[in-house]
Amino acid sequence: MLNTSYVGRSLPTTEPVSITADAVTRFAQALGLDDHGTVPPTFLISLTLPAAERLIDDPEFGLDWSRVLHREQRFAYHRELRAGAAVSCAVVIESIKTVAGNDLLSLRTEVTDAEGLAAEVWTTLFVAAATGEGDPA
Repeated sequence: MLNTSYVGRSLPTTEPVSITADAVTRFAQALGLDDHGTVPPTFLISLTLPAAERLIDDPEFGLDWSRVLHREQRFAYHRELRAGAAVSCAVVIESIKTVAGNDLLSLRTEVTDAEGLAAEVWTTLFVAAATGEGDPA
């Protein structure tokens, strides 16, 4: 079970990361998209999910990555991002809901660049309950 006292907490903002043309091209190709120099809408997941990895290293939070399934993703762009932009990510733990012993973890990540807020990304992760000894996995 995840530690619900973390709801509302913000993780430290990441150091700026440059969005490289190579990374955009590789991401677009992996999705079968044409690379037109613009950042594909879902590209930000490659930056926002790593920004939340600190939760894995926090034993008090209780996140076991081996029990996580990606459930939902939403993006709100406030302006277009292009290769060359340097962005930082600030993750907020929006909610933790327990359903049938499993947790639904909702995160909101603000993606900022030199001009301010560029996008917001909402991520929902399904965290399966730990099984007891002798229980089928």
